Amino acid sequence: MRVLILAVLFVALGSASEVNASHYSWLGHSGEVTADARALGSFAPTFYRILDEAAPEWSTGERGEELLTQKGQLIARVTSAFKKQLDVEGSARLRDGRIVNIEDRVRGQQRYVVVQNAPFGLGAPGFKLIPYRTVAVDPRRIKLGTVLYIPSLVGITLPSGELHDGFCFAHDTGHGITGNRLDLFVGFESDRDNALTRSARIASGEPIRVHTVVGATAATLNARFARDFSSRD
Repeated sequence: MRVLILAVLFVALGSASEVNASHYSWLGHSGEVTADARALGSFAPTFYRILDEAAPEWSTGERGEELLTQKGQLIARVTSAFKKQLDVEGSARLRDGRIVNIEDRVRGQQRYVVVQNAPFGLGAPGFKLIPYRTVAVDPRRIKLGTVLYIPSLVGITLPSGELHDGFCFAHDTGHGITGNRLDLFVGFESDRDNALTRSARIASGEPIRVHTVVGATAATLNARFARDFSSRD
């Protein structure tokens, strides 16, 4: 659904030792990897963001391309370069602050929808994007909706000041995401000072371990974040 903006691998972003037992108390356990976690293997991660029309890259050019709803109503006029990239990535924030997503094709042309109550846009159907939590996956390898545990994320300081607990959600797909690849959503492209790029020790060719999470732990996580990711209100 989206291009891979940073084709890099991140390794050892944090250590489980940075998060003490009390960090997991809301789950009802105190271990790093719970009894509900099942190893999936090693995956090559990348980062992705969604377009921001206010970013310098899109600030010039004639806004002659129309973004239309399925019914043909005008949403906005944008540059051809911005529309081309939007059609690849799937969602964007317009310069007036509205969030748009591709909705469907009408007579071979893309049509769009203004997304309500989803400040970062939508991933796979039914899921809002959450920075540092949403992961784009190959659904043939990881079923959409799966709760994931990624030890390399443990200990990263999030914008809220909390430490990342390593749990994420397989709530999106993406161009080039096949097999043992995954893409972690980190917000808008204009947000250069985000938690992962500040904290990550970037290296190439260094895969990370990924686990699926099931049972009571998955149920607890889904309940805790449902308001953030569910678009089926």
